[in-house]
Amino acid sequence: MQAQEFIEKLYQASQAQDINQFQIDYSQNEKFSLKAMDGKIEKRSFNNTQHLDFSIKEGKNIGSFSCGELEEKNIPLIIKEAKENALLMNNEEENFFFGEKREYPLVKRSRPIKEFETLDKEQFLLDLEKAAYTHDKRVKKVIFCFMDEGKYQSAIRNSLGLDVNEGITWAYGGIYLSVEENGIIKTASEFVTFDKEEDFNPEFIAQKAVEKALKKLNPIAIPSGKYKIVFENECFADFLNLTKSIFSAASMEEKYSKLGDKLKQKIAADSITLVDNPLLDNGYRTRPFDGEGYPSQNNVIIQNGVLQTLLHNLRTAHKFGATPTGNGIGNGSRGVSFSNFYIENGNLSKDEILQQTKDGIYITNLIGTNAGYSAASGDFSYGAEGFLIKNGKIDNALNPLTISGNVYELWQDIELIGNDLKLMPNGCGSPTIAVKPMQISCN
Repeated sequence: MQAQEFIEKLYQASQAQDINQFQIDYSQNEKFSLKAMDGKIEKRSFNNTQHLDFSIKEGKNIGSFSCGELEEKNIPLIIKEAKENALLMNNEEENFFFGEKREYPLVKRSRPIKEFETLDKEQFLLDLEKAAYTHDKRVKKVIFCFMDEGKYQSAIRNSLGLDVNEGITWAYGGIYLSVEENGIIKTASEFVTFDKEEDFNPEFIAQKAVEKALKKLNPIAIPSGKYKIVFENECFADFLNLTKSIFSAASMEEKYSKLGDKLKQKIAADSITLVDNPLLDNGYRTRPFDGEGYPSQNNVIIQNGVLQTLLHNLRTAHKFGATPTGNGIGNGSRGVSFSNFYIENGNLSKDEILQQTKDGIYITNLIGTNAGYSAASGDFSYGAEGFLIKNGKIDNALNPLTISGNVYELWQDIELIGNDLKLMPNGCGSPTIAVKPMQISCN
């Protein structure tokens, strides 16, 4: 049965049972993947999954039931299970569906440009692999080249009158390789999202990956200690992604954020403006509404170093007496989501930041990030890759590092902000960032 027809039948059946408040959340995800290795296409895969959550509100509680098979015979069971789950819940805080009449913003999302439609994708990956080997004889192994593309559809409909839907198309691809010199092997990767013309140039992509890896050869060791740090924009965007939960009201109530009593207080350097902006033109996480159907808005989280708001869904906003920020997850979850989450640009170029830093360490990559961070305390200790900064310029590559600190202190310790904001496909973004000396251990 087609999704729209099933949703309509489920909606009518729910009305017929005089259910006071209910909601249907539907999503469909199509994904096609290619992987090339050793001069041939090693993997082709296609997945098409759909998911439906049906939720009922009983008193303060919302109970949900999930299914992936949209068959009419399942409708009575779906309603029955959701109702029973709602009655089993015993929440102290009230949960909500959104149903107010609101205007939804028009948004412009990042998506592949038209050239992607006619691209010979398999040949592109083979050309990408060949280009890497051709670029430099020190390329030891193209570990793989890959390409993923997909479509995502979502719809929310409830008994309060909410009826919204949207669709997303996306694509990304890249290369992961290793280089070798004097017995030293280093790896690097490069990815593109096919939203600009240079993303279709295999030689350009391969060159960037190879040059990244070559710069890591012949690393040196430095003594452990405190050093001035400059974070590459992509690297600090990854750090934001790892630690962004401290700005969620849901994390605050679970004692995984210390910012609950810091509103309108200074928590960061004066030059910092941090936003969660779902209205950003061509953003990877741009959206007209959140997972609860609440209209999107640009949320300034930190302005001139002062905490302006945490990010809220409907439930946390009601609990803490705040206004919803359009950051609900939905789909049966009552958590808080993020959209385009980034530090706004400063006025300095990357070279100017390096010159003002003079001597220190340039961090380009965080590794082993599945561990090393305590959400409760904010303490972190991550493996890292980087380069020595000497006399205001990037110098030798360094042996593997460990960088340690505290996320709350780090926001206060930011000294310089670049003008080269880079937004990553996970939605997080940052310019080049320079901070006060941090503890570094060099292996």
